[in-house]
Amino acid sequence: MSLDTLDQTLPLALAGGLLLTAGVVLLRRRWLQKRSGGLAFLIGGWLAVISGFYVFARAWGAEMGTTYALGAVSTAAYALIGSTYERRVSKQRGPRESAFDPEDRPTNWRRGIAKSLLAIVLSGIAAIGVGVALAIYLPLPPADRAVIGGLLVPILWGGGMAWTLCDPRLVRATIILLSVSALGYGIAFLPKVL
Repeated sequence: MSLDTLDQTLPLALAGGLLLTAGVVLLRRRWLQKRSGGLAFLIGGWLAVISGFYVFARAWGAEMGTTYALGAVSTAAYALIGSTYERRVSKQRGPRESAFDPEDRPTNWRRGIAKSLLAIVLSGIAAIGVGVALAIYLPLPPADRAVIGGLLVPILWGGGMAWTLCDPRLVRATIILLSVSALGYGIAFLPKVL
């Protein structure tokens, strides 16, 4: 980076940082007003944030500028949060009632095995179907599609397992997981078969 380029980059970066900070302050002001208007703060805040991203992109190029802008907007938000931090003394409360227990359902070994099969096997099949469909049809280069599809499979699988184990109704969980599986594999492979 030459000295002339650095002379142009630093003022642009400073202007971008000020725009991002102003955008964060305006958006927080809108947030504090709750539902009593403040549309101007909302629009102004997002315009300032978008303008700040544009200025950073002009200063360092699209890739590095976006990265620096994300860091700057995060820093501005953390600084705003830190500047409004207040320590409150908690009030002493009386003893609380105990938390609600989960719904009591009759449990036996057949229901436990069925729930385990749903959570492990059928959730995995559904997650793989959705991951393959995304890996085939996302509008990205093939390597990116494969990575995104592959990374989403364990996340979706874990979410499906957690949901299935928390759902007290086995029939509903089975129908939804079968539907997601059919939809995922249908989107992925049906156009190739036809």
